[in-house]
Amino acid sequence: MAIAEVREGSDLRIVETRDESLKGAMMVVGFPTHGLVGSVAASYLVHSLDMSQVAYMVSEEFPPTVIMEEGVVHAPVRLYASKLVCGVDRSCDQLVVVIADIQPPIGMLNHLGRTLLDWAEAKGIQLVIAIEGQPIEDEVRGDARVVAMANRAAAPLLERYGFQAANGVVTGLAGGIMLGAIGRVTPVLCLVAQAHKDYPDARAAAKVIETVNPIVPLLVLDTKPLREKARQIESEVRKTLQQTRESVSKMRAAETEGPGEMYR
Repeated sequence: MAIAEVREGSDLRIVETRDESLKGAMMVVGFPTHGLVGSVAASYLVHSLDMSQVAYMVSEEFPPTVIMEEGVVHAPVRLYASKLVCGVDRSCDQLVVVIADIQPPIGMLNHLGRTLLDWAEAKGIQLVIAIEGQPIEDEVRGDARVVAMANRAAAPLLERYGFQAANGVVTGLAGGIMLGAIGRVTPVLCLVAQAHKDYPDARAAAKVIETVNPIVPLLVLDTKPLREKARQIESEVRKTLQQTRESVSKMRAAETEGPGEMYR
């Protein structure tokens, strides 16, 4: 097991569970944001491509939360890789996905973004794509609108793949990643999809995956099952995040209330 500490003096680190060459791969980052677009898209990619975990993130600043799958606990921020292994010629279409089941404290988002980018550069990943949601009041009729923003290294990709260039502001983890991407030689994109502000939007996630699809032609990213199971996927993601929030709220309430009567 290797530990990649990408910033000296900090406890935030990426722990590699499998030593695998990712040179030439593309990394997609999906954290809980508006409409949970990033979470739904990342989860769908991991399961539909039968990806294997290669690393996870740890930090004392993360909420004390683990994810259970068939009784086995996993870290709330995990990194997966598709089984297609890249060669040294950077010609393959291996995919790396970063998925999170927590919302990290806002104060650590810049650092978290830099950590992911530093790790990606160290592993030889050739493109990073962050997924973000743009909150809207009403349900989107038809496909969600997806726009893109890039650092200078990724700017040529906007025209090459026909991405609609974004104007405005992006915040949260995607904002932290894009801020950390300024001046880097690794191309970094952020795809922003319109999504409902109050519930998980699997249809917007499907549109994002379809937007990414031309970049990884060797991988079959079929979104039809995602669209057909949109409500089920939205419900499952909502349930997981709700359980996490309730657990954290109960712990905070217990800390505020202090000891019970018998100890006063």
